[in-house]
Amino acid sequence: MNYGKNLLGILLMVVVSSTCHYKIINYGPVTVCPDNQHYFMVNGQIRVLITSDHHYGAVIDRDFDYTAYLNYLAEQGMNHTRIYPGGMFEPPDKYLPGNPLGPLPGRQILPWTQSTETGANPALAAAGQPSYKFDLEQWNPEYFSRLKAFVELARQKDIIVEVAFFNGMYADCWPLMAMYHGNNIQNVGNYETQECGLYTTADPRNRDVMNYQQAYITKITTELNEFDNLIYDICDEPSLVGKPDGSIDVMPDSLVSPWLLAMKDAFIAAEAPLPKKHLLGQTVQNLSPDHSAESWCQWLPAEYVRPALNALEKDYSANKPILDVESNYFGMSLVKQSYTVDNVRAEGWWFIVGGGAGFINLNGEYHRGQEQGGADTQTQIVPQKQILKKYIHSFELAGMSRFTGYSGLPENTVSSALAQPGAQYALYLCHGAMDPEWGAHLAVTPGAWQDTLTLQAVPSALYAVEWIDPASGTLVHDKTILWSGGDMTLTTPEYTIDIALRMFRE
Repeated sequence: MNYGKNLLGILLMVVVSSTCHYKIINYGPVTVCPDNQHYFMVNGQIRVLITSDHHYGAVIDRDFDYTAYLNYLAEQGMNHTRIYPGGMFEPPDKYLPGNPLGPLPGRQILPWTQSTETGANPALAAAGQPSYKFDLEQWNPEYFSRLKAFVELARQKDIIVEVAFFNGMYADCWPLMAMYHGNNIQNVGNYETQECGLYTTADPRNRDVMNYQQAYITKITTELNEFDNLIYDICDEPSLVGKPDGSIDVMPDSLVSPWLLAMKDAFIAAEAPLPKKHLLGQTVQNLSPDHSAESWCQWLPAEYVRPALNALEKDYSANKPILDVESNYFGMSLVKQSYTVDNVRAEGWWFIVGGGAGFINLNGEYHRGQEQGGADTQTQIVPQKQILKKYIHSFELAGMSRFTGYSGLPENTVSSALAQPGAQYALYLCHGAMDPEWGAHLAVTPGAWQDTLTLQAVPSALYAVEWIDPASGTLVHDKTILWSGGDMTLTTPEYTIDIALRMFRE
């Protein structure tokens, strides 16, 4: 360290602070980093978004204590959360008791005011009370107060809120929606459960619904314009159709893409006269048309391991942040195989070290009455997310990109890497494989492992080489290598599931 220069800097700070008034810099909304478009920029700094998240219903479930939830995230250094603001939600307690995206009967709080006309779905009414239909042309002030209070508290806690306007529709959800014909006085949405997939299409049978969907986007976008800590995406899995028998069908791109573009137009038109402009994205590589090449699609939501891998391999060249917005559902696995804490850790490390801009671990341990998570969340999942966040931010990310110039690992491993060749290298390695059912997560294989790999064409320099345990954050082994240039062979320390490399030019 140049101590003279450092002392001069301290003195200059003292002089400035005694003679000038500091001006707080307003960096504005989250943007794409101009120095590396694969990452977000938040408050003037590259920020990787990492969290363990609830099931998106913090605002629409009156009984979910979002203050306790956001306080916990902030205390643990988590910097992201995702919400569905009312365009799609689930039957009460679907998947697990206390699921915040499935509020109890009558405890939903939605953007629209309820009319005086009865006859809506009974699950929309509290016990012993009539079920009133919604007036889709009247907004609910109580809802918007709660929505803005949530985003404001997240802002205070330095948490970025992702607002996902819609989700592909399920047969058991459609009869609960405000835009289902039985639940609104406008009598729009005249199709039944077997045709619920029309909800995210430009099919003529959905045209009347589209007007109210666009109005919903316009209203939320306008109400939240004052906040900087937001990113938006149009619809999670818009091509998905959850059929009455529980199977999945897929709507054609020819119907889904025009709907997405109409919703995009509503968002852009709403922000056009407003002072702040926010990032808009759309799901890639999973039950959605791929609009990654279009300029309006500014960031790319992906989900689950196999679709996220497809996004990294097929869409990384679009030079936009790719964020894994939904992992397998911890505590209520969406596949038959056991979904463990080790699997949760592995998929997060694999994706972020593979070039991802953020990762959401969907976590069923957050629910009504347990807004700060359960034992696994508090003792393992979140602490391991902290380690990942610290690790990835230890690199100068402006110069990093996906790196495939390594070889020699055995077949029963999963790996990913980032590098600025000759300056810094990150590599993650675990033993296991993608789960065999449909690629929802990484299924790890514990053992006593030690592997050798080759980093190709490493420029000559003195390098600090560190091997880190992702579960504990422990520095397992470190050394320096004076390298003359060329392919560098490295052997890991012995490990049980996974290990991470951090290598810097000294």
